[in-house]
Amino acid sequence: MRMKIRFGKENRKKEGSKVFLAAGVVCMGLLTGCGGPQEAEISAGGEWSDEEQVDREHSDGEQAGEEGSDVGQADEEYSDGAQAGGEGSDDEQTESVTAGEETVGRKLTEVELQEYTEWIRDKSNYGFLLSDWENPTQINLFEVFYGGAGISHEGTEEQIQAYLNRYEEEGIYTDFWVIDKADMDIFLLEKVGLTYDELLMKGNESLEGIYYPETDCFCLQAGDTNYCMFTCTDGVLNEEGTEVILQCEGDYWVSKCEVVVNIVGGTKAIVSNHIIEGSILEEELIDEPACLIEQEILNNPKFEADASVVENSYVLGDWSKITKEALQGTWYHHPKSEGENRQYDVALKFDGDEAVVYYPSVDFYAETSYEWDIIDRSDRDLCPELDIYFRGTKDAPLVWYILGISENRDYFWCNGEVFYRQETP
Repeated sequence: MRMKIRFGKENRKKEGSKVFLAAGVVCMGLLTGCGGPQEAEISAGGEWSDEEQVDREHSDGEQAGEEGSDVGQADEEYSDGAQAGGEGSDDEQTESVTAGEETVGRKLTEVELQEYTEWIRDKSNYGFLLSDWENPTQINLFEVFYGGAGISHEGTEEQIQAYLNRYEEEGIYTDFWVIDKADMDIFLLEKVGLTYDELLMKGNESLEGIYYPETDCFCLQAGDTNYCMFTCTDGVLNEEGTEVILQCEGDYWVSKCEVVVNIVGGTKAIVSNHIIEGSILEEELIDEPACLIEQEILNNPKFEADASVVENSYVLGDWSKITKEALQGTWYHHPKSEGENRQYDVALKFDGDEAVVYYPSVDFYAETSYEWDIIDRSDRDLCPELDIYFRGTKDAPLVWYILGISENRDYFWCNGEVFYRQETP
């Protein structure tokens, strides 16, 4: 699966479209207030709190030599099957399953499948089955934490107000939860062996849209729409007794998936998930168009030019210098008021008569080229208008009102919104 950097796209169906694209001018220009991945090593995970009680019961039963319940018997068969290479009863005979490549092992018993079903359904686990991933950089963390993952808490007045201010809302109308970054780091270390910052550095930005640096936490107004009830219908334990491959069926976003679970050391940790069927495929697993702006620019924008003279005041430049030729190249704008949050960043690329837009907060991801133009309005004593015709017509384009461009053409500005050139003109 290809992982594209995204700040808000995965969140659209849950957050309820916080930014609306108007039919005419989008909040840009004179309207103030608008604004790749690496492989990761996967650890076996830490203790899974949801299984601790079961593990202790299993351990106590084994130490005491109890014959115990059906569950205890299944655990003995589970252990014996792994040690004996699957010899024994019909349930323990070695079979093979196909999971991308041949894996030989012992089929799980019905009792074991039920145990895994209960474990998968826990709120700290099921979210890992709502995206297709081979390593942690590809996990849609928004899905993992949408329901709180068992570590959320009610927000303080300060946290709630920060949320309301960001979206210009008057109140909270559904469930509102907060996850402190410190708690998230503990959770992610146990689950995938990496902290949030480590995942972020490796390209996983699927939670950046709900991060609040001023309180160092993640906030979300959520409902119960994302929960998916999974059932483990089949599974196999490998010959070494270190890994289980589960076939699961879900009742909502995911219909079928294949989950690989590491069980080394008596703990469980999901190490990959492959979605086979489900409506979620339409959003995450389609063959999406390639991003037409270099990932290096989107991941590491440069703001080297000194634009302090125009950042916080209404300054008029020489409008005659604002031409299509002068704007050729790639430009990047980051609202300083957003701190490290990059959800409202904008990148524009002009190549001849074609323009590309990266503007996540209004669902532009630099996947398509559009016609564009600079409209001279000086006869009305108005600054030039940058129009990008994203609809295929000249009706209701994306618009920026450009007040000026620097002498070196290393930045241009729109009433305090500064776009910095990302390469030498």
